[in-house]
Amino acid sequence: MANTDLQLKALDSLVAIHSVLKKAQPHQPVNSTITNSVEMLYLHLADLLRQDDPIVFAQLENKDVLREKPVNQDESIKISALSEILMGLGVKDISFDKDREKEELRICISLFAKNPKTVAGEDDLPKLILENETARILPDNNITVNMETDRMIDSDFDIAERQISDSIAEMQKVFTRMNAMDGAIESLPTEEKKDIIRKLSSEVAQWLEMQPVATPAYKIICHSLQTLLQGFITYRFFDEASSIISIFGKINSAELNKGDDVRRVSLEVLRNLSSENNINILFKELNTNGKNKTEASQMLSGFGEIIINKLLNSLRYASDSRERMSIIHIIEGVGQRAIPAIKQKITVDAPWYFLRNMAYILGRISKENNADLLRPLLLHKDKRVCREAFKSIDQIGGNQRGPLFLSVLPQADQGLRVGIIEFLGKIRYAEAVTVLLDMLKNKSLIAKEEQASVQEKICAALGSIGSPEAINTLSEIAESKSFLGLRSYPEEVKHAAKMALANIKRQQGE
Repeated sequence: MANTDLQLKALDSLVAIHSVLKKAQPHQPVNSTITNSVEMLYLHLADLLRQDDPIVFAQLENKDVLREKPVNQDESIKISALSEILMGLGVKDISFDKDREKEELRICISLFAKNPKTVAGEDDLPKLILENETARILPDNNITVNMETDRMIDSDFDIAERQISDSIAEMQKVFTRMNAMDGAIESLPTEEKKDIIRKLSSEVAQWLEMQPVATPAYKIICHSLQTLLQGFITYRFFDEASSIISIFGKINSAELNKGDDVRRVSLEVLRNLSSENNINILFKELNTNGKNKTEASQMLSGFGEIIINKLLNSLRYASDSRERMSIIHIIEGVGQRAIPAIKQKITVDAPWYFLRNMAYILGRISKENNADLLRPLLLHKDKRVCREAFKSIDQIGGNQRGPLFLSVLPQADQGLRVGIIEFLGKIRYAEAVTVLLDMLKNKSLIAKEEQASVQEKICAALGSIGSPEAINTLSEIAESKSFLGLRSYPEEVKHAAKMALANIKRQQGE
């Protein structure tokens, strides 16, 4: 293996060692968090040992080095900050080879997790070492850990899982190199390499979609995917990340039928990736009309209810119309999982334009059972909010539309009132006949300037509904005459009543 590749893989392994020790120290005795971390560390070291055995991390003459072979100091490679890591572990030398098993690494980590000075003074330390035969702690605090890569792969991973793990490891090399070179242009992958990454990402997404249960291997792979996805987001590989995050999102939302254990793993990955920095990176891509705007939007939708409050707050305070539409599309992608948060945001003090957007979104993600959420918006003082709520109820209300619209008819303003009356006639809502007849006979229920237009619409609606109950009242209106020059009903209302009567009789004949 080339020295550069060895250095990059070694950096990953050192980070993994440091991470698992930090988790192990506050969580004695060992729990599932530590177990998963040890398994991830094992994967890092296994990848390293496939080509180099043994591997030694050591401090030599106050220099940070990685030795490919412990007997030849001429093959040393400098690694930044290794001395600090080793000093933090309290050792001078760590050696890994592939002659032992994963359980031995776990026991060694348990020893590491204790204060080295305390461990060195414990009476039962020699017994621990002899019983487990896991670590050899030399007099100068040098430590050797033995591992068997092939046995781990054969026992814990099936063929498909091994292939997926190898694919992830192959993609991670790119980001390890970019990290080591601070994202320099020379570290960027070629177009050919990007094509390979896209292909591997697609394979990983397909594998993830097909897995029915959260086996230990599945959990390890998902944790590796989390690390990989972080690299994708950091370095703007949005196209490659969106397909994988989309699958995690579908699992979390139950769009894909998986068990609770699989959903818990997906939720954990999404939560860990939904940091403020990551979300800001994706929003920046949206707001600057980046080339991966669509993918960034899909990823944000994939995070679902985890980030819905941030999305709604951004929508409320966004000043740019294009930005608002982008956020609306993301929330539409979240779907019904957004409804509880939207319900909390519909308040009397919210700006009219925000409430109009809430009505618009509910009309696209809700179902009939949530139509009542829009009822207060029908009576909002701003007509634009009322109109949007009306349209959304029409879209999703189903059988709830008639009773919902009828319940607000007396309080609705003229514009909305006329629309509701026409709609009740269109859907032939028979339960509305009594209310409509009362409005027609009791002129005090309608403002004087609105009377003619509203009465005309009521007559037309009664004709469409076709209820015989309306015949007498409509006949009285149609045959009414003026008295002492005063007309009881305008001519246009009388004409509408005659048309309604004809319509009812035709329906009775049919």
